[in-house]
Amino acid sequence: MSSIKENSQSKSRKLFLYIGLDNIFLILSIVIPLVLVGRNQTGSCLHHIEDSEGSFWVVGRALGFSTFIWFIISTFYGIRTKKLGQAFKSYQKARDFHCINAVITLTVLVIHVTSLLSSDPWGELLFDRESNHLPFPLFLTKVLMGIAFGLIMVSVSLSSFIFRDMKRMKRFGFKNFIKIHYIMLILSFLLAIHIFLINTEILVIMWG
Repeated sequence: MSSIKENSQSKSRKLFLYIGLDNIFLILSIVIPLVLVGRNQTGSCLHHIEDSEGSFWVVGRALGFSTFIWFIISTFYGIRTKKLGQAFKSYQKARDFHCINAVITLTVLVIHVTSLLSSDPWGELLFDRESNHLPFPLFLTKVLMGIAFGLIMVSVSLSSFIFRDMKRMKRFGFKNFIKIHYIMLILSFLLAIHIFLINTEILVIMWG
């Protein structure tokens, strides 16, 4: 009986440790980009942060980095699901933990996108097609690459919840489930292009 109790306590400690680390990562992944992006807000772009719409730009840009950080964290935990299953003594708990990280990633992604769409200048660039900040095709490429990969990431993340039911998983096939994750990782070159086009941010900062 005592060994069963010790095993249960050990599992709980490991689970709480990982949840604690998740909370620390979450705070740091939001606070650090916010501080860095806020400090980087210099030059002729200062007029973009004089009102609430400008604040949305700062938040949206910062949470773009936060989303990328959580994509990496979620992917890491997904790759290590079996190892986590051994640590938690439960494969189901390991999958649930990975799903929690996917939810955090998607939540930060939604706030990132919503903030930018509500912001000055991104709202004006997208909806009014203003070209005084930067070439519109460059901006549109950045947006489309981000949307494309965002939709892929959302689809794969939702599949993780759908296939938590083992009957559905067996019907779909575990190998197919793994394949769609690999496809997402291969298509992360879209995310790389989206991030590489960070120079669209630099153009606005330099020339306002």
